Amino acid sequence: MKDLTQTLTILVPYDFTPVADNALLHANKLAKALNKPVTITHVVKTDKDKVIAQDKLDVVAEKNHIASGIETKTIIVAGNYLEKIGEIAEIVKATLVVMGTHGVKGIQKLIGSYALKVITNSNVPYVVVQAPPSKQDGYKNIVLPMDFSKESKQKLDWAVYIAELFNSKFHLMSDYEGDEFTAKALKNNISYAKSYLANNNLEYDFHELSKNNQGFSKETVTLSKNVNADLIVVMTTMDKGISEYVLGAPEQAIIANDAEIPVMCINPMDIMRSKDGLSIANFA
Repeated sequence: MKDLTQTLTILVPYDFTPVADNALLHANKLAKALNKPVTITHVVKTDKDKVIAQDKLDVVAEKNHIASGIETKTIIVAGNYLEKIGEIAEIVKATLVVMGTHGVKGIQKLIGSYALKVITNSNVPYVVVQAPPSKQDGYKNIVLPMDFSKESKQKLDWAVYIAELFNSKFHLMSDYEGDEFTAKALKNNISYAKSYLANNNLEYDFHELSKNNQGFSKETVTLSKNVNADLIVVMTTMDKGISEYVLGAPEQAIIANDAEIPVMCINPMDIMRSKDGLSIANFA
């Protein structure tokens, strides 16, 4: 996890739709807790489109500043939306990106190569939202699904950071693994997570799936509904076919959950991919 004292703002991709407004509301809560400004960004196709877009975006920024009291900056960039958001996040030194999506239908725009470009081609987490914040006081109930992968533990740093901002409770969730090797790896991950949360004085309960469950993603959403979760934290996964981190089917299903619960997506910290395909070190 990078040194967040070196980050400057919460970034919101803004397309002048209601879900973008919802993302801005979530960003305001995070910005207030982090004592950082919000930056809203809009990507246009050509440079000649910048002037009109800038005028419109400035109006949104001013309204948000007046309504929330949070400094709201703007940035207009020309290019491909799917490729530019990660670049903008680096330029403005974003702590994280809060992005709206239109649920199951809209998530079709965020899967496969699109998600690879938008979410996984970045050094910062994305909080993907559908609806306005459900609580005035932030993310009080956080669902933390854990699997057997070594990367699964890496979400704990960010999860704990968010929890400390909002005095959150965790709902730690364990997948079921029938294979002896993966079951042992999962057990180790769960033990690590419990110890990590306890050492940080954070409240949690534990939910272990049985053999006859409805699938990890479905069970994650079900649990999130049952505990009235405000946030689900997931990792991106490795696609062995292309040696890249992507949003796999489980993550896609969780992001598109019908309860419209926000989902934080975190890229593993050991490997990121540069645009020319070479491995580069991520932030510590």
